[in-house]
Amino acid sequence: MAKANEGTLVEIIDGKNLLLKKATRGISKGKWNGLGGKLDPGETPEECANREVFEESGLSLKEIFYHGIINFYDFGSGEATWKGHIFSSRSFSGSLKESDEGPLKWFDIEDLPWSEMWEDDRKWLPYLLSGKRFNAEVYFDKKGDLSRCDIIVH
Repeated sequence: MAKANEGTLVEIIDGKNLLLKKATRGISKGKWNGLGGKLDPGETPEECANREVFEESGLSLKEIFYHGIINFYDFGSGEATWKGHIFSSRSFSGSLKESDEGPLKWFDIEDLPWSEMWEDDRKWLPYLLSGKRFNAEVYFDKKGDLSRCDIIVH
């Protein structure tokens, strides 16, 4: 069994708005998603989260909250291919700047672009937005559709 890639996902919240990025490359291409990416060698998840947010948005996180881990099982393989450390932040500074990672947009939390997001976001994002800690196991079938999402709140 191969070791899963390890990365971060950071949801930035400003009042009733959520910052999302429309990915221009990779597996998330064309989807609205939080900020984040793959851990560099020797980097902690928190260091990665802060670095990725700055690189992708120009924002510096003042405080960061660790929600837990989501293991992603891709395309019917039965093996976790990504281990995602999930964070949120409601305290940040700086001016929003786009990178080549994709355009950024603030969305009203009550009106998120669900049809252009990963299907599993609808399952776990409400836990994050309510400030809960949780772990999740997310399974996609061979076509890339969500087949199961198990969430454990702690």
